[in-house]
Amino acid sequence: MSSAILSMLGRQSSQPWTRGSLLVIHPGGAELAGLGNSSAWCFHAGHADAWKAAEHNAFCQAQAPDLTAYDGVLMLVAKEKELNHYLLEQLALLPANTPVWFAGEKRSGIQPLMKKLPDWLQPPQKLASANHCLLFASARNHQAHEPAPLASYAKTLTYELDNQPKSFVTLPGVFSREHIDPATLLLLQHINDLPKGRGLDFACGAGVIAQQVSPLTTELMACDVSPIAIAASRMTLEKEAINAELRLADGIPEDAGQFDFIISNPPFHTGQKTDYEIARKFIKDAKQHLNKQGVLRIVANRFLPWPEVIESAFTHCDTIADDGRYRVYHATYR
Repeated sequence: MSSAILSMLGRQSSQPWTRGSLLVIHPGGAELAGLGNSSAWCFHAGHADAWKAAEHNAFCQAQAPDLTAYDGVLMLVAKEKELNHYLLEQLALLPANTPVWFAGEKRSGIQPLMKKLPDWLQPPQKLASANHCLLFASARNHQAHEPAPLASYAKTLTYELDNQPKSFVTLPGVFSREHIDPATLLLLQHINDLPKGRGLDFACGAGVIAQQVSPLTTELMACDVSPIAIAASRMTLEKEAINAELRLADGIPEDAGQFDFIISNPPFHTGQKTDYEIARKFIKDAKQHLNKQGVLRIVANRFLPWPEVIESAFTHCDTIADDGRYRVYHATYR
């Protein structure tokens, strides 16, 4: 959550969300953990960890927690329209007359979202506008509505690899929602020489990479910071009866053990912000989780500084593919 939103909330003379138990949905960080009455429903494992470290309840899961346990809900509007729609659906699980507050930066799309609130929510009232942020109030009304299940949001996307049709499942808020990412596709064209053994797909998203490297593995783990990504990966892998250990974690899980290869299209954004520290830490940690002669292979935009970071950790970095926009990098733990 941006500091501008936090500042806007703090400046309100009347702060009804501070009375009774509050669930903060999609907080985007732990700034609101300063509210003593709050719990969080997070979509980022690191954010959930921060709330727990502040001694608050935090749910990091794709499905809604028990919404009847709260006197009010504060929803931070996400940048992904479909994720916002899914979250609005879950608000139908609230008891009638439960207040709901919506906060977000204008660029998040909060204004058009407020014009399309579902019928089971009262028309929104604008409470504040400051620092390019907006705050609205609404409430659950008495209209009956059963939220659509998460599976109803699943999309099966197809693509071609080595002249063969392939498919995977995506969900709202998961990277590459509408088509296979071209960087991922480039990486998948250069996986057949990976060492056979135990493999890790870091930042697995919809499970596309895990799906394709599974024939090379004796054991496969896939991890992601997002519970919805984990749900999408599970759907993708179950379609082909692929066995993999799916882990929700902010980074490589500390107890993940050792691997013969680690593969990734690592993220470089947190929300709408560029964040190079995710991949920097991943590359550093990857070496600690590789067996001798284990391989790190990643794909990235050419402008990203990963060759230097990989060289710093592994003493070398080989470029094994370059399509003019993306590169596939390779390093071996010697």
